[in-house]
Amino acid sequence: MSMKSTNKIIVIWITIVVALFLSLFRMPIYIESFLPNYLAIILLYWAIVAPERVSVFTGWISGIILDFLLGSTLGVHAIIYSFMVWVLISQFESIKYYSLFQKTIVVGTINFVGCFLLFWLEHVFGALTVDYDLLWSSISTFFVWPLLYVVMNLFCGNPEEENKNNYA
Repeated sequence: MSMKSTNKIIVIWITIVVALFLSLFRMPIYIESFLPNYLAIILLYWAIVAPERVSVFTGWISGIILDFLLGSTLGVHAIIYSFMVWVLISQFESIKYYSLFQKTIVVGTINFVGCFLLFWLEHVFGALTVDYDLLWSSISTFFVWPLLYVVMNLFCGNPEEENKNNYA
């Protein structure tokens, strides 16, 4: 494993830890329904940019950590995040060549389906809270995604261009 790939793994896990901390912050009740799904955004970003480094296992570990931090039913977030990463990696193999708008549509759709499945799984496992505001969270995730994508590409040196050059 080269130093460059080690640095990339460290950057990936630092961004995942930051997303986990952002997921823990509580805001006023009128803002909290509109907060994006930070961990999903980061996991799906890295699944697009570095699919060789981010796998279903990364989604599973991140979800288990989030389950512990939130005190939710153990494994629910792990299943959802690993499902989201799996759908993106397996069904959209050429997504790195999509336009930003197309990536936004794909990520927004995957996030909405993931949020709905999370809502359903929590219902199945007997969670008494009913959160009908998941639609607002999905919409805000849809609008935050392009901004985060551009900022992360600037921060990380646009790794997609490196991948395109390696395959050319």
